[in-house]
Amino acid sequence: MAEIINRAYRKIGVVALDDEATGDEAAVGIEALNGMLHEWKLRSVDIEHTDAGLSDVFPLGPEYHDGVVYMLATRLSPDFVVPPSFDADDFFRSIQAAYMVIDTVSFERGLTEVPSKAARRNSSSILDS
Repeated sequence: MAEIINRAYRKIGVVALDDEATGDEAAVGIEALNGMLHEWKLRSVDIEHTDAGLSDVFPLGPEYHDGVVYMLATRLSPDFVVPPSFDADDFFRSIQAAYMVIDTVSFERGLTEVPSKAARRNSSSILDS
């Protein structure tokens, strides 16, 4: 989790490229990251997140890392009075799409089959003789 936080701080210029977040910055970062991952459930992305610490492994695959870094940077930037120079919304829409669940729907036969089709199905054909 620390690497995600450090990368987010680098995106907004709080931490230098060859440096790491201070203890206070890391504490703010992990709190923001945990909060953000919990709030995803409100936006239909339930990753079943439990609070993680700085030394914990990020719970999602590597394909999610960049998006989470940019979203966390956007979330942290107001605390450091640094306007983000990017838009992280596309990343979240991609994550939502990856977690989209489409429920199976069933319909009554009368709604999906017109009467003429039912009549053809029930009648015998010349070829059946």
